[in-house]
Amino acid sequence: MAAIARQMEREAEKKRKQDYKEAVAANAAQDVDDWKSYIAELVSIHTRLTEPMDWQSILEKPEPSKPVRSSAKERKAREALEGFRPRLRDKVLGRTARRKSELEHKLSVAPDLDDRKFEEEQHRYEEALAEWKEDRALAERLAAGEGAAIRQVIEEMQPLVKEDRIGSAINFEIADNYLHAKPMVHGDEIVPDFRRKQLASGKLSQTKMPKGEFNELYQDYVASVALKVAGDLFHVLPLDTVYVTCEAEMLNTATGHLEPAPILSVQFVRPTMDKLNLASVDPSDSMTNFNHRMSWSKTKGFQAVESLGANTVSARLP
Repeated sequence: MAAIARQMEREAEKKRKQDYKEAVAANAAQDVDDWKSYIAELVSIHTRLTEPMDWQSILEKPEPSKPVRSSAKERKAREALEGFRPRLRDKVLGRTARRKSELEHKLSVAPDLDDRKFEEEQHRYEEALAEWKEDRALAERLAAGEGAAIRQVIEEMQPLVKEDRIGSAINFEIADNYLHAKPMVHGDEIVPDFRRKQLASGKLSQTKMPKGEFNELYQDYVASVALKVAGDLFHVLPLDTVYVTCEAEMLNTATGHLEPAPILSVQFVRPTMDKLNLASVDPSDSMTNFNHRMSWSKTKGFQAVESLGANTVSARLP
């Protein structure tokens, strides 16, 4: 019995070790998957664009039809009364007068019911007409490139051009037929400075990420933000050109303080943007499709650049 007990104890200990090894391997696999998912999400922000607004359809949408009062309920009630013929059962049970009275009552209240239905339809029509006029007026102003209309759309739809990954805020410069978005992107701390992989033993290996790879990931992140902002703006506004300048906190060597500075400035044009397969492009490589300014190297990362676009009055939308 002692030998059997020792054998059972050895087997139990072996199982505990195996369970522990499997748990370590499972946790390591999850940690690696989480790291890979985070990296993939960081450089694919541009693939999650808002739903597009079809302003041309709004311009072409016909005016709501004005309702016409109907006497359908009165007509139906009158036909029922005029067509009333008492049944034998009604005569036997003395229900003829009551049934006729019910039909007469329905006829007496039918005009009021028709009026109420018409009033409801008129109310819905007035609401639909007001909305149609408002939407059409905005669409016409946008088609004319009116700066105030562009600002209105951005103020109403700004949550659609923002998400946590983009940064802390987006500033806009707006004028007639002109829009310059300036997202304040996260610093390079948003990029993990380590690599993760699972060893053959099942354990997790975490090592320092090479500086060049780290800078490339941050470059792709910034370019992805630029694509995201431009894509969303093209979706909600009928503009053919949008300027996007990504800014980040950088050291001002003259003052010794961190200050916002442009690190990527792009002139996006709709025809070229529409041709891109955003799900497959390399964000930083795709910048070559557009007029842009970017000073970047694998060893030093980003350097400040001059922004593209015109100098106009800016508006900060937090």
